[in-house]
Amino acid sequence: MAEVKCKSQIAILMATYNGEKYLREQIDSLIMQTYKDWHLYVHDDGSKDTTVSIVMEYVKKYPDKITLMDYPSQGGACKNFLSMLERVEASYYMFCDQDDVWLTEKTEKTFERMQILERQFHEQPIIVHSDLILVDESLHTLDTSFVRNQHIKIEAIKNFEDYAATNTATGCTMLFNQQARQCIKRPYYKAIMHDSWICLSVISQHGIVDFLYEPLLKYRQHSGNTLGACDMNQQTLMYKLMHIQQQINHNIRHYQEMNAIRSLSVLDFLKAKLRYKNY
Repeated sequence: MAEVKCKSQIAILMATYNGEKYLREQIDSLIMQTYKDWHLYVHDDGSKDTTVSIVMEYVKKYPDKITLMDYPSQGGACKNFLSMLERVEASYYMFCDQDDVWLTEKTEKTFERMQILERQFHEQPIIVHSDLILVDESLHTLDTSFVRNQHIKIEAIKNFEDYAATNTATGCTMLFNQQARQCIKRPYYKAIMHDSWICLSVISQHGIVDFLYEPLLKYRQHSGNTLGACDMNQQTLMYKLMHIQQQINHNIRHYQEMNAIRSLSVLDFLKAKLRYKNY
């Protein structure tokens, strides 16, 4: 498939897979955005339900705003999002999950922050991301701050090595410019998720990752989440012992992901995790 040139300022990329239950609510929240200069690109990863039919309903209703991309399945959310990023040319990009709900000013506020930073840091790769509201399947609020709920220490993440501790940016909150897209490391085979890979690529090139403390979307928690918010209050000693192998495997993969982007010793990786813990 040839690269698509986005005529709008922002290309919103949505990866779908068996998302019929919540998809309409998400797309409706995009249509209601106060900032209008965007185009939604959707690629489905082989859904067995009515996801594609639902997307086509919106394509017919909003042909100038929504495009369903036609190329083979990619085998997972990470590859699906990155495949769209390869195929769409735009000035700015946002990622969109199929099951959340965006607050009406999400795009406007994130883009305003991007413009401020671009005036300050000319031609720099920039990512802007925000906090989220945790909600259940019925959109009832579980916590008004994902960052607080997950004990994420935004101020402690200042350079590439600090990302050994955690990735601060959730993909569905991110807005990034063309300069950020150009510095994304390829190939992607060591990427755990699209958001962590892009943040690591940008920060490794001395780009800017900026955080808005205001929550700008409802982050739906349900049984079908690819990733979600774990209950930090339930992480007792017994829980940690039962999941120790899972934690070890994740840390190994995370180290390999970072090392694929920029050389990093195991010692520096462990030091960064310790600094974050003691911050």
